[in-house]
Amino acid sequence: MQYAKYVFILIAIPFVAGIVACGKVPDTRTLMETLIESSADETQELVTVTPMSKMPGFNFSQNLNLVPVIGSYQFAEGPATDQNGNVYFSDIGAGMIYKWSLVGNVTFFLDGLNGPNGLAFDGSGNLIVCEGGNGRVISINPNGQITVLTDMYNGLRFNEPNDLWIDPQGGIYFTDPAYQSPVVQEGEDVYYLSPDYSKVMRVISDMVKPNGIVGTDDGKTLYVADYGAGQTFAYDINGDSTLSTKRLFVSTGSDGMTLDEYGNVYLTTPNQVQIYDASGVHLKDIPTPENPTNVTFVGEDNQTLFITARTAVYTVHMSENGPQSSNNPGTSSNSSGFTLISPEVVEGGTLPVEYTCDGASTTLALTWSGASAKTQSYAIIMHHVASPEDIHWYWVLYNIPADVTRLTKNSFGVGTLGTNSVNDRNEYAPPCSKGLGSKVYTYTVYALSAQPQLSVPASQVNRAVLLEAIRDITLASAELHVTYTRKLGINQTQISY
Repeated sequence: MQYAKYVFILIAIPFVAGIVACGKVPDTRTLMETLIESSADETQELVTVTPMSKMPGFNFSQNLNLVPVIGSYQFAEGPATDQNGNVYFSDIGAGMIYKWSLVGNVTFFLDGLNGPNGLAFDGSGNLIVCEGGNGRVISINPNGQITVLTDMYNGLRFNEPNDLWIDPQGGIYFTDPAYQSPVVQEGEDVYYLSPDYSKVMRVISDMVKPNGIVGTDDGKTLYVADYGAGQTFAYDINGDSTLSTKRLFVSTGSDGMTLDEYGNVYLTTPNQVQIYDASGVHLKDIPTPENPTNVTFVGEDNQTLFITARTAVYTVHMSENGPQSSNNPGTSSNSSGFTLISPEVVEGGTLPVEYTCDGASTTLALTWSGASAKTQSYAIIMHHVASPEDIHWYWVLYNIPADVTRLTKNSFGVGTLGTNSVNDRNEYAPPCSKGLGSKVYTYTVYALSAQPQLSVPASQVNRAVLLEAIRDITLASAELHVTYTRKLGINQTQISY
C-alpha cells in the first residue's frame, strides 16, 4: 500500500461522541449500531451500487450498501480474520493493530509497531505482520509475543515489506516496495519465505513497485499488483514455490486484493473496489468515499466484504462468498477449529444478570471443542479492556485437565485459581462495571501442550503472569465475547472494573 500524510476528514457520516479519534478506541461501544442509527439513510444514498446483469459465477442480487464501521485512523490497512471471525487491521501511521468483532465492537490489540501493514493468520493462530518501518516480517502469537521471521536478504535489510499471502504449505509470499525510505535492497521485489522460516528467495525482480498480492486456494496461481507500473500480473506457482508464466492480468495496479468463491479478483483502486473474473474481464465496481487500501471476506456466512479505506473502515454485504478455504490475505489458513461456547449466552450476546455482581456472582458455564490431540491442559482467562493501558481481569484458571472440555455453572474444584484485578484474591470476581454504556467482556480458553511452569506462588498468578507462562506452550485459543450494561444508581460513580 502507498502511504503518505493525509489530512483527517470525516466523510461518511457525522460521528457521535465516543467514536474513535486519531487511532484511539473507546473501550466498549457497539459502534456498528451507533453509526447505523446516526445516519443510515445518508450512508446508503451516498454509496449505493446499481446491480449488474446476472453472469456465470457472479451475481449481485441486490443493491450493495456500503456501511461505515468506524473512523478515524491515520492509515487503516491489512484486514485479517482469525478463526473466531474477528477482524484484525492495522493503522500504519499510529503503529497499532485493532480487532473488530462481528457484533461491531472494536478493541485495541497491540501498539508500538513501526509501520504495520499487511496482516494474515497462519495455521497456528499467529498473526503474521509486514512491519514495513522496520523492514521485516514478524509473527505475533495469541499472547502478544513478537518473533521476527525474516528481516534481510543477501545481507541487506528489506525495504518496506508491504503485503503478504500464506500458501497452503504455510510459506509466505510478500511484496517489498519502498515508499517512505530509500531502496535498501537491489530493487523493489517479491520474496518467498519457506514454511519453516529458514530460507528466503527472491521470486520476482522486474517490477517497479510491487504491492497487493493474493493466491488461489489450490496454491497454483499468484496475483501480484505492480502499483508503480499500474498493472496486475498473474503467475503460475511451481512445485518449488518459484513462479513462472508471467502474464498481464489487468492494466490497473492495486493496493490490496482478495478473491471470492468463484475466483473473481477484488482490487482496491482509487475510490473504488474493482472486481474482475479469473480471465480479467471487468465485472463490477464498488465505489468508496475515499481510497480503499485492502479487502477481505468476513462474517458467519463469509459474504461480508470488509474494506479498509485510509481513515475509516467499511463493510458491504455481497451475494458471493469468500474463498472456500481461508487462504487469502487477511484470513487464517488451516484454522484449528478450536471453539468456545456457552449454553447461557451466544457470541456477542448480553451476559445474564445472574453472572454479575447485580445477581448471584456465578461463574458462566462454558464448553470448548476442537482442541489438538497434543493438548495436555487448558487455561481460562476472563478480561475487559477499559482502555489500551487499562485491562481488567476477573477470572484466571489454569491446570485444567486435558480430559475436561466443559465447566458447569458456578463450577468449583477444577483447575487452579489465579488472582483477579478487583480484589487481588484467588477467586472469580464478577463483572461490576459502574461506567456508562455497554461493556464487552472476553472469555478465552487456551489449549496447552503442557502444564504452565510458574516461578511465583499461586497468590501472585495474575493474568500477565499466566500469559507469560503459557506463551510458548499455547497450541490454540478460542474466545467468547459478551456484553453487560449496568444501570447507574445514585451512589455509583463512572468507574469500570
